[in-house]
Amino acid sequence: MGWIVSNWVQRRAATEQNLRNSAEVWKRAQATIAEACDSFRQLYPTLGTISEIQPTSDVLLITLERGAAGKTDCNIRTLVSLEFLAGKPSIVVRLDHQNVREFPIGADSDHAFLVLQGNELVWDEFSRLTLEQAFFPSEPSSRSLLSCAS
Repeated sequence: MGWIVSNWVQRRAATEQNLRNSAEVWKRAQATIAEACDSFRQLYPTLGTISEIQPTSDVLLITLERGAAGKTDCNIRTLVSLEFLAGKPSIVVRLDHQNVREFPIGADSDHAFLVLQGNELVWDEFSRLTLEQAFFPSEPSSRSLLSCAS
C-alpha cells in the first residue's frame, strides 16, 4: 500500500488492497516461468525445444517438444498451461490437460503472494513445481522416445 501500518484496522485494509492487486502476482509468476524457460533453453538445449505463447492475458502456454532427429512422427509434446483466475484469486497449472494444481493467491499487509499449504510460496519453488515434471520427465517417457529413435 505504500504506507506504514500501525494497527489491525490498517493492516486489514492493506491486506485487502494487496489481495485486490493479485494481477501483480500473475505478472511475477509469468516472469518466473519465462526465466526458467530461458535457463532450460540455455542449459539443456538437447532435451527439447520450448515455446511460450499467451493466447489471452490470463493464460500462458508452455510447449516442450522432444524428438528423435529426423523422425517427426516420434516427437513427444508436453503442454503446461497456466491460468490466472482473478475472481478467486489463484493460478491453475495443468500438465498435458491433466494433473491440475491450483496455487491460491494470498496477501498480508506488505504484499500479495502465492500460497502452498498455508505458507507463502517462493517464486523459484513455484517455477520448479510448475515445470520440473515437463522439463525432466520420469523414465517411462524417456524410454518411449528412445525406442522411437531406433
